[in-house]
Amino acid sequence: MADHRTMQLLCCELSLLKIGGYGSKLRSKWRPTLIFFDSPVCLNFDSSAPHQPCERCAFFEFIPEDKRDTLIPCHHIPLNEAQDTVFSLYRNSTQEQLDQAVESWLEATIAELQREEKDHASS
Repeated sequence: MADHRTMQLLCCELSLLKIGGYGSKLRSKWRPTLIFFDSPVCLNFDSSAPHQPCERCAFFEFIPEDKRDTLIPCHHIPLNEAQDTVFSLYRNSTQEQLDQAVESWLEATIAELQREEKDHASS
């Protein structure tokens, strides 16, 4: 079960997405903004700070084990029943479709964690 911090970070990520945060230039004028990777929620958002291993990320638990050593592991989180990921959607869909898939995953994951938290509190 994810902890309360994970739920807070998921909520922050959802808020960022809903206000169009990925449509703006968060970090760079020379490349597109990347979902999760360019989020202020990312441990490595501040490029002036020492690099943090992705294993420390609250979202790491959602990454399949066989994808945890990839360049951007969070881009391999399964977002839906079809197992679409940020990585696959960047290659095969529009920005709008990608944003919607990530938003739906965030909402569903937050709801599931809230249910788990409520069930845990009542037992």
